[in-house]
Amino acid sequence: METWLIILLLISAIIILGLIIYFVSKKTKQSTEISVEEISSVKEIKEIPSEPIKEEVTNKIISPTPPTEVMIEEKPTNNLSISSKTENDLLRKLELFEKNKGFTKKDINLASLSKQFETNTKYLSEIIKTHRQKQFNSYLNELRVNYIVNRLQNEPKYINTKVSYLASDCGFASHSTFTTTFTQIMNESPSAFIKRIKEEQKNS
Repeated sequence: METWLIILLLISAIIILGLIIYFVSKKTKQSTEISVEEISSVKEIKEIPSEPIKEEVTNKIISPTPPTEVMIEEKPTNNLSISSKTENDLLRKLELFEKNKGFTKKDINLASLSKQFETNTKYLSEIIKTHRQKQFNSYLNELRVNYIVNRLQNEPKYINTKVSYLASDCGFASHSTFTTTFTQIMNESPSAFIKRIKEEQKNS
């Protein structure tokens, strides 16, 4: 009798222990499922705003930036780095120099003429280069030769003047320099030019 009682108690204990284990396991499983669902919900909640945020950032990067205006500095119409007032003043002085036959003075050069014009050699050189299309020496030599040519063609008495006087009259320091320069510009020597003028006057 005692043996059966012990066996019954053991069986009951086993059943009760099994039930306890069953219920505990079931509760743990339910808790686990709930935790998984909560984690999934939290993950979905976090992922919901991520798309528009990413899209907003992407749109911000892709959207073209407004074009910036590039200011292009206008270039001057010539190479002169002086004001228009100074340029016009130098041109006026240059015209008076030509009109008054200032080029016939001996020993005139770029430095002395710049001093006379109250400017510097760079400005005066640029003015002549821009408005007369010549370097200073070429400009001065052509003025002198043209002056002599004009007198030979329009003054009958002047045609009998010696070449050495012609050279001195237009500002050349020597007969040879005048002859060389005259020949380069007119493609004939002063003597040949005078001879041709005399023949033309004789036949006219």
